[in-house]
Amino acid sequence: MSAAVPLPVPRANARLIPVLVLLALFALYFFQLGARDLVSSHEARAAQNAQRMLGTGEWGLPTLFDGQPDLQKPPLYYWLSAACGALMGKVTPFAARLPAALSAVCCVLLVFAFARREAGPRAALVAAVVLATANHFVAIGRTARVDVPLALAVCASLFAFYRGALGASGARWFALSALAAGCAVLLKGPVALALVGPVAVAWLALERVASPPDARPRLSFAHALLGVAVVAAVAGPWFAWAHFETDGEFTRVFFWYHNVSRFAGDADALAVHPWWYYGPRGALALMPWALLAPLMVWAFRSGFWRESAAFRFGCVWCAVMVLVLSAAQFKRADYLLPVFPGAALALGCAVCGWLHARPQYEWRAKLAFAVLTACALAVWPVMWFAVEPKEAARHEKRPFAGAIRAHAPAPRSVILFRTESHLLAYHLGPPLTTLVEWGDLRAALSEPGPHAVVMPPEYVADAERYTGRKLVPVADLASTLSVRPHRPLVCLSSTN
Repeated sequence: MSAAVPLPVPRANARLIPVLVLLALFALYFFQLGARDLVSSHEARAAQNAQRMLGTGEWGLPTLFDGQPDLQKPPLYYWLSAACGALMGKVTPFAARLPAALSAVCCVLLVFAFARREAGPRAALVAAVVLATANHFVAIGRTARVDVPLALAVCASLFAFYRGALGASGARWFALSALAAGCAVLLKGPVALALVGPVAVAWLALERVASPPDARPRLSFAHALLGVAVVAAVAGPWFAWAHFETDGEFTRVFFWYHNVSRFAGDADALAVHPWWYYGPRGALALMPWALLAPLMVWAFRSGFWRESAAFRFGCVWCAVMVLVLSAAQFKRADYLLPVFPGAALALGCAVCGWLHARPQYEWRAKLAFAVLTACALAVWPVMWFAVEPKEAARHEKRPFAGAIRAHAPAPRSVILFRTESHLLAYHLGPPLTTLVEWGDLRAALSEPGPHAVVMPPEYVADAERYTGRKLVPVADLASTLSVRPHRPLVCLSSTN
């Protein structure tokens, strides 16, 4: 069960390393975190949901500025963003992204602490650096998305399960594991249990043949019941409340469409990917550290996997989660984020095991590790000052929203017709109305008073014919940008 004995780390380096790691983490995840506007639909929805919670005091069901319930995700990430926004007075891009950035840093520190205890300080350093600088982990950790907080919750749950199963105050560690799993469910839904549960079971099964009888991890029936009870107590009440509050609509939309249909590939709007998608996509997401994959092969061929329990745990973590995710028809690279802590742990152990077996290569191994780390870090100044500003410019909606509100100041409602621009909605602010059918638009424009309607330009020619109203263009998205917009939009004015 014990890992290979790590080589000693000089005391001066041991004192300097944590400082350098913390400085690198701060730069990677917090530098210019709020400098660019919200970009993706996920970010704008998160900011809307969180800001509306602050504005209305209704923290139960995530709801967009147009009053439509947002049933794609449970509310925990929005609660965290709203709490950050409350400290700052408003849900800004920085506040919306802060829970993800903090989760990324906490996940790195958690991996470091676990690996240090189970595999030694050198393996801990390698694992922490691998996780902290993996390109996709950094990218999503700087984005207002749920995937990195989910990775943190899954990581905490599995590490606590590991400790509990090895007899370290079992009940407390199992309760902590279930608490983290319950938080993961409140972040992403039942898929969190589909990630944690199979890894835990597969690891217990592997250790029955890989560990001596007196060192095998165990899960008693009582502790299993404790875990189920804690998860149900943490996540169950909100899901039950959301089901009854929406008359079952939440269950239909969230569980059926966003879980079952995505898994089966039945949703027409979602792309279906082959079973091997996560192989090459995961390697790209983990770069530059995927270049260390040959050391994983060495770890199995040399028998190192039998010596290091932490290595086996990381390998089971990676393999089982990738298999679970690959079984789903709809796949995204972001879904791999909970795999990354396990991959980092396994790579950290493999690197140190290989170096322990070949101490004559130490200086060359250190140089190679330093080069890979430098390459991983060198990408981000380019991202901060070139790629991210260019991407933000293509999606910019703030000037267009300002032009619309100059014509239709709040509390006048703006109608968004056949466009799902969550970023525009965020900058417009409430009140908003979202319509899809021509009959609904005609009825809305027949109400007394001036009206502002935002729609794609291809619908403008038909708008007057279907509604019977004179519509005058007052703002154009393209005229407010310095680049070609991702999706053109125009604002029209109608008076009775």
